Amino acid sequence: MKQTTKLLSSLLVSALVASSALAEVRTWTDTSGRQVTASFIGLDGENIVLQTPDGATHKFPLTKLSPEDQALAKSMKPSDQPVMLANGTVAQASAAVDKLVANGLVRANPERAKTAGKKPITGFNPLANDEQFVRRVYLDIVGRIPNHAETTQFIADSNPNKRAKLIDMLLDSPGYNSNTFNYFAEMLRVKDRLEQDNLRGVPYINWMQHQIEKNVSWDKMVFEMLTAKGKMWQDGAAGYLLRDAGMPLDNLANTLAVFLGTDVACAQCHDHPFSDWTQHQFYEMAAFFGATTTNMRAVANRKKGKDASGMMAMNAMKDLMPKIEEMVTKSGGDIKRVRNGIRNYMGANNFVVGDMDTNNMKLPHDYKYPDDKPDALVEPKFITWTKTDKNLPAYKQKMKSAEELRPAFAKWATDPSNPRFAMAIANRMWKRAFGQGICEPVTNIDDPKQSVNPELLVHLADEMKRVQFDIKKFMRILYNTRAYQSEATSEKIAMGEPYYFQGPLLRRMTAEQAWDSYMTLVLGDPDKYAKPLEDLYSRSIDLDLNNPKLDAQTVLIKYDAFRKMAEKERALMGGGLAEAGGDDMMMDSKTKGKGKPTAKPAGEMMENASLSYNGMVLRRASTLEQPAPNGHFLIDFGQSPRALIDGSVKTGSVPQVLMMMNGKAQQMLTSPDSLVFRTMEKVKSPPEKVEALFISVLNRRPTLAEKDIAKRALSSGDAGYANMIWALVNTREFIFIQ
Repeated sequence: MKQTTKLLSSLLVSALVASSALAEVRTWTDTSGRQVTASFIGLDGENIVLQTPDGATHKFPLTKLSPEDQALAKSMKPSDQPVMLANGTVAQASAAVDKLVANGLVRANPERAKTAGKKPITGFNPLANDEQFVRRVYLDIVGRIPNHAETTQFIADSNPNKRAKLIDMLLDSPGYNSNTFNYFAEMLRVKDRLEQDNLRGVPYINWMQHQIEKNVSWDKMVFEMLTAKGKMWQDGAAGYLLRDAGMPLDNLANTLAVFLGTDVACAQCHDHPFSDWTQHQFYEMAAFFGATTTNMRAVANRKKGKDASGMMAMNAMKDLMPKIEEMVTKSGGDIKRVRNGIRNYMGANNFVVGDMDTNNMKLPHDYKYPDDKPDALVEPKFITWTKTDKNLPAYKQKMKSAEELRPAFAKWATDPSNPRFAMAIANRMWKRAFGQGICEPVTNIDDPKQSVNPELLVHLADEMKRVQFDIKKFMRILYNTRAYQSEATSEKIAMGEPYYFQGPLLRRMTAEQAWDSYMTLVLGDPDKYAKPLEDLYSRSIDLDLNNPKLDAQTVLIKYDAFRKMAEKERALMGGGLAEAGGDDMMMDSKTKGKGKPTAKPAGEMMENASLSYNGMVLRRASTLEQPAPNGHFLIDFGQSPRALIDGSVKTGSVPQVLMMMNGKAQQMLTSPDSLVFRTMEKVKSPPEKVEALFISVLNRRPTLAEKDIAKRALSSGDAGYANMIWALVNTREFIFIQ
């Protein structure tokens, strides 16, 4: 009863929010005499579904309405309008967000009136139709377009709750894990090949992907990254600090920008010119990592007798190399060719996250401010954003020893009462859904009150804390809002200009979304093609340099396995385009007749095998090298080189044009063996072929004019098919998310 009352109350409140008018709007009366203006969507069992003028859809027992309205509802035809619906808790949370967005829209008009050519905002954009919605939600949640079957199934579904069900299904799919990793990898500058010889980020990548798969909360993930110890292959979370091994100040600047939305990088060298942060404050924060090392050799500086592991490791390398060189020479090998490789291989085991006994953080030698002296030791101290922050629970941390400094920082940073932690990730997730943050840039929430909608920003931070930093639960709320399910805004928003979120912004696909959409067109379900041998690097690189029993022969055996990793990965390349399409569409590379492949038993494919085409591995971007090598489709389309936070490029370029016109990826799509090509072959009549093509590539049915043009183009057979695929993939409609 309480739940129903809340739903009705929410319905009555949301009806006050101004927005676009809907068809068949009337006034409904409940058994208590309360009234609400809404349109009839349909009946769902014993419940009625109504849509209020703000576009939000509500379901509650039909018996809650007056007898007259109950009889009327039973006689009415269901609406053919696209609708939104979610479970009660999500619906209420989404409606609360929509109300704050709507309030912001009302406040936007006086500001817009000052700009020539800007029309007043009267409400949310019209609700996106099913074709627009299914394409957008697939791209946003799982990072790819839906395939032909997924598109047609959703469009044909008459269930009024189908949007909410699709959101739930996608959030619980492997594609969500893949797409979320792509986002975090760009944000955290995750790299496969690090700057240090033979030190790779593979264990860190695997750890992060497993955390996302298990839906570990954001605060726990961040805490583990900040407090991890040991080698990366012992604790994958250590990769966060080892990513910037030997550069603790740079790592701190990135930590504050990403996790707390606080850009203090300038204060590393001097007082911040545009904010209140000082260089001394920056070093006070850096002091929390003043006892942390990322190199085992530094551990040798610990107090005598407490931990001599660093010195043992150094001695092991010194003692073993002569024996290794002797063994290589006796076996007929050329030691000059492998000496540096072996040293680097062993040296990778020196990179370890640990803590020393003392905080060694000092001010720089050229420190020039009067509040302290150059080279002075710095005591750790948390920054504050307001005068009252220091009274919050987050600031009550114990720091009796140097080894407690880093955990104290991690507890402070991830505490729900930290003024910026929840707000920073909530603002970022909002930008993922809408294309722009409430506060821009997302790395610098200097003053939340100066954001485009301060009340909304604060509310989203509270919601993030309410769902206990569960990113999936938080995104479910955003995707079920009327604001998100509106048509995209195509109006150009100049840099620095406020945007009020009457709908998501029209956006280009990211490089990963474009590549994974290509994979959908050629593989059908790209999540079936998993990353093989993910632990091979960890097993082959790991050496216990502190083990006195470690001998030269063991080192050489493991080094040989390390060198053969690429060879083992190449052995798992199981076929080409003709083998794509799932168990019911496995194809034999030996084709019959006019280049058309024949069925191949799924069992003949090697387990975890990867398909390839013209040297390109056909798997999702998240399973490829991070980032992709130069010349790859992903790099040409703007994938971040992972040097800067959020470093991808989403603007067009000459390499992109050339890649789209005649690159390997285009050749792959237009090959008769490609799945999109074979999808058209499954239907006979030209109109059906045209529709299959448009649904596969653009996720919509063609217009009459498009059908006429396409039928003429397809009359030339395979060449016509290839030309049509090429033309559709090269449209702006394909590369943009509506």
